[in-house]
Amino acid sequence: MTPPPISFSEKAKETAKSGGYPVQISAADLDQNFIYATLDIPESDARGLPQPFLVCDIVGPSGTTQRQLTFTPAAVRGSAFVFSADGNFQWLTAPGSGTHVLGAVDGTLQWIATEEC
Repeated sequence: MTPPPISFSEKAKETAKSGGYPVQISAADLDQNFIYATLDIPESDARGLPQPFLVCDIVGPSGTTQRQLTFTPAAVRGSAFVFSADGNFQWLTAPGSGTHVLGAVDGTLQWIATEEC
């Protein structure tokens, strides 16, 4: 994990300047850490394609507005294959029963049933 720009633990170890309170954290220190912690989420990637996630504003447990990052399409349970089609992520969920292989039919990926011996 990359540490934030201002270490409050290190600031607390410093001696007081000008005889003031021993621990002093400035508003600029707080702003710098908040800016560092704010995730900048562009709507498209470097190629101009849409990002494979959704950003929503939600109300957190304390009533404070928070941002939530959700992968789209949503993750599936069970066996699946994720791939990119024209820059958009897609899930291809494996069938729940039988034996299948992943293959391409007429240029489209799909699970193909196999015969059991």
